[in-house]
Amino acid sequence: MSSDPTDFKLKYVPIDGSNHELTSCKPPVELDLAKEFASGKTVVVTGAPGAFTPTCTEQHIPDYLKHIKDFKAKGVDRVIVLTANDPFVNAAWGKALGYVDDENYFVFASDPEAKFSSKLGGDTYAVDMSKAGMGIRTSRYTSIIKDGSLTFLGNEDTLGFSDISAASTVLERL
Repeated sequence: MSSDPTDFKLKYVPIDGSNHELTSCKPPVELDLAKEFASGKTVVVTGAPGAFTPTCTEQHIPDYLKHIKDFKAKGVDRVIVLTANDPFVNAAWGKALGYVDDENYFVFASDPEAKFSSKLGGDTYAVDMSKAGMGIRTSRYTSIIKDGSLTFLGNEDTLGFSDISAASTVLERL
């Protein structure tokens, strides 16, 4: 890792019973990574190039959502799904994928211009998709943070989906 990523504060829109409809909305709230990554906690962060994009929507994130019980059983305190999309788009995406949870165990957070992802390792965890009209995006990656330390960080070589960012790989590493 090039530097400590805990000094970031991201934004997300909580998805719960009061705003579970696709077009319902709440104001974004802050996600303080220093608190999320604190000692005594285990957090999984998975980067996705874009909300509503085919691979992210059909494979990557549904793979994580179907393993919610497994993540909890392994002691994961929170799963953060990270894209460069704005918090409102991310919340709509989470709802479209069928996620609603009053505790917000999964958080669909916004990494504007992939600044957090870039801090993990430059071009390895952020990708310039300007030629496709999408600007700077997070690459597809997964990380595990235990007790404030990064214990696993892996990214896909392409924008595709493989075992590197699969939920089963993360669960094996926990």
